[in-house]
Parts: sequence; C-alpha cells; structure tokens
Amino acid sequence: ETEHGDLDISPGTIEWIMKNVQTSRYNTERCYVYNKAFARYYDNHNPNQTTLADLHRQDTNGLDQYNGKTIAGALSPTGVQDGKPEEDCGCSDNVDRSEWNIFDYIREWADERGLYENGDTKTQALKLTEEVGETCRAILKQDDDEIIDGIGDCVVVLTNLAELHGVSIEECIAKAYDEIKGRTGKMNNGTFKKD
Repeated sequence: ETEHGDLDISPGTIEWIMKNVQTSRYNTERCYVYNKAFARYYDNHNPNQTTLADLHRQDTNGLDQYNGKTIAGALSPTGVQDGKPEEDCGCSDNVDRSEWNIFDYIREWADERGLYENGDTKTQALKLTEEVGETCRAILKQDDDEIIDGIGDCVVVLTNLAELHGVSIEECIAKAYDEIKGRTGKMNNGTFKKD
C-alpha cells in the first residue's frame, strides 16, 4: 500500500520495471524508474494478469511497438483515459497525452524516427554545435524568427542528447537550477559574474 493507492508486484510489473530501470548517474549502486511512466503503464494495463509478451500477442495495432520501453506505458488499449473525445485531445493513436509536457512530445517524435535506437551522444553534441552556430548567426543578423527557431532547435537537440545519455532533460534542468538558485553575483559587460 502507498499513499497513491495499492501496488501489486506481478509478472507484468516486474517485466516493465526490468525493461525500464536506469542506473543512477550519481550512485551506481542505485537505480530508478520514472514514476510517471510506470503510473501510465499501471493505469492502462492490468499488470496482475498481463505480461508485456501477452500484450504484444494480443494486440496487432502496435500496443507494444516500443518493446516494453517507457513510452509503451502511455499506450491505452481502451483509448484516451481522461474522458475527452479524441478530437479534443489532438491525437488519434490511443496515446494518453493529458499529462505530457513539451519534452514528452519531443521524445516521442525522436523515438518514432529511430533516433534513440540508432543515434549517439557524439552526433547529437555535434548537432547541438550546429544549432548554436545558427542561433548565433541569427542574433548577429537580428532575425527574430530565426532566433526563436534556433533556440527551439537547441532545446530539441538537448532533449535528445539527455535521453541518449540515459537521463531526462527535466532532470538536467532541475539539477542546473538547484546549483544556481542561491548563487549571487553581479552583471559585468552584459555577463553575470558569480561571486
């Protein structure tokens, strides 16, 4: 029993956990799964009776198209889970996106294109350098549309770079904010100089 309800350990939940567990970057003796992704899996399936292999056999419409990885937890065999009509949620593929943020959409887009399966951090780091260069060029030209586009492209690449490294962009941002939130200093020639 938890404060959020009962959790049953079963073949389905064990299999999902083993497919999605990550080793902590900060302590290799620890590991974790993403709570939101696990909650999606748990809400949309009957983990007491169903293993991922069963899901794959039962469904021919790609219910387990991600081979049990995190995104499969968001796929619902019964359609959109929040009661909204399909046309209101902007989706038609039985994925409940009601709690998604923009980074979830970026990861879905990248995963569908094989970036996480076939890409690597080195190519994404080079791509980031390219996008930063384009953003700098837009700033020098004072091209507002291209500046916005360039910043957005950098965020997309950073999201994918984090995912390929085995962490989420949200985790990276939270860690960075935790480091700067109490920082003091002053502006000097347009640059913040920390104390």
